[in-house]
Amino acid sequence: MIQFVNDIDEAKLRMAYNNDVIRFYSDKALPPLYADVTLTESSLILLADTEPQVYFSARLYPNPQGRFYINLQPYVAAALNTRNFHDTLQANIISGSASSFTYSFADGTFLTGSLSISVAHNGESPDTITKSLAWIAGSQQIDSYTRLAKTNMLLLSPFKKDSAQEYYLKYWQGYPFDISIFNSVGFLIIFNGLEVFNETNGLARSFSPARNVTRLVFSDGRSDETLETVLPLAEGTNRLRLAYSTRQTRAVVEKIPYRNGVYLKWLNALGGYSYWLFEDTYAIDRSTKYNGEIDSDNANVENSFGRTLQIGKTSQDSLKIVAELLTEDERRIVEGILDSPKIYLFTGKPFSQNSYRNWAEVTLKTGSARLKNFKQPLTNFSFDIELPVRYTQSL
Repeated sequence: MIQFVNDIDEAKLRMAYNNDVIRFYSDKALPPLYADVTLTESSLILLADTEPQVYFSARLYPNPQGRFYINLQPYVAAALNTRNFHDTLQANIISGSASSFTYSFADGTFLTGSLSISVAHNGESPDTITKSLAWIAGSQQIDSYTRLAKTNMLLLSPFKKDSAQEYYLKYWQGYPFDISIFNSVGFLIIFNGLEVFNETNGLARSFSPARNVTRLVFSDGRSDETLETVLPLAEGTNRLRLAYSTRQTRAVVEKIPYRNGVYLKWLNALGGYSYWLFEDTYAIDRSTKYNGEIDSDNANVENSFGRTLQIGKTSQDSLKIVAELLTEDERRIVEGILDSPKIYLFTGKPFSQNSYRNWAEVTLKTGSARLKNFKQPLTNFSFDIELPVRYTQSL
């Protein structure tokens, strides 16, 4: 029989970008030859007569004590990250259709499968065991680790301070905005609606969820077709309760009237997208450099424009943006941009329907930031954002 040095927690929702170490051995008297570790598609989500997909398979050899070690993290991350963190959601919300507000976000965000471990022995049948495991495309830190369960209903966003059950979000009118909801594993979600209760004004609405991870779109930029046409939000603070079946979670959504600024979204630590409108007091800098020159000293002086030809220039813009006087909950959202592998700048027009093509991928140049200052209860951030290299004429 296969024994684990540390028990595998099958109920836990695992982070695909944290270590996921398994140590095991066989308690048979014969020394083991090798072990095969295979992750395959869960049989619960397969159609009849369909072969399960093999996400990865690895052969391990024992140490001198006959024990095996594997870190699942690099294998799982490679299998899960099917879209390189790109966001290609194309929302088309229609106030008369509840299903138009929800979209599947499981691909590239969530992975569930059956982990099979088989230990081979010379002359005997192998020992085999199977575990059902699930991951999201996130990571947690040692100093703020929170165990999450597969059966939890979660928003893929930072928790409020000192809470593992409530969230804080900020929604600016006139800009695209959505929240990502982890719906738990299984088929229960298919037979139950996603209920959203606004406890601030007493209104509620049921939506059609996707399996495992759902993006609930508040706005695609328009003002005449938004979540508010079917579930009105109060100006300022809205306390939402999201539920399906017996599971639920809560979020404080602060609705802010339209204002100018630099609007960004980024992949946060739990695999969802966070949004923030930075102050309108931003600066734009442009840097250029010559790409070199070509020798053209091949004419008489009276017929020459010069002895060299300029090839052209490389040009790139950068933004200096600020977020000022942030509360603790606001800071927990904005600080996520520092670790994010994918940041987008909104290039569309407010109060008009926008698509995923109205976002440009940008790079955070800022390498450090002070997250908390004991002398100041509120936090200020200043970031340098590098835009894509500009197109220029060149030889």
